[in-house]
Amino acid sequence: MYLFTGSKVTGGFCVTRKGLLEPSKLGHILTENPDLLHYTAAPGVFLRYKGRSYCWTTITNDGKIALSKNMMDFLELAPGNALLSIRSSDIAFTMGVKGPLLEKAQNYEGEIPIF
Repeated sequence: MYLFTGSKVTGGFCVTRKGLLEPSKLGHILTENPDLLHYTAAPGVFLRYKGRSYCWTTITNDGKIALSKNMMDFLELAPGNALLSIRSSDIAFTMGVKGPLLEKAQNYEGEIPIF
């Protein structure tokens, strides 16, 4: 299972693994949310914590993340939205579909690869 956090600001999400998040400075997200820490929260059901929302989700062996209709509605995403990989770190990857980072990408003079 992968920890998934949604953002209505970017219309996107951040994904990480418990094993990467727990020992990091953001480990309190798990330790202060026993339903996340012990995987008792139902996959795809967002839990609020300090202004953000988190849920567990799965990633297929070939790297696909399936978002339920409830997850899509929560994030205000629609089928066919293009997602921009807007940030990467040692513990997570982040995708977005709207907001200031997407606007910067649209105004970027170089080439942004499409996958």
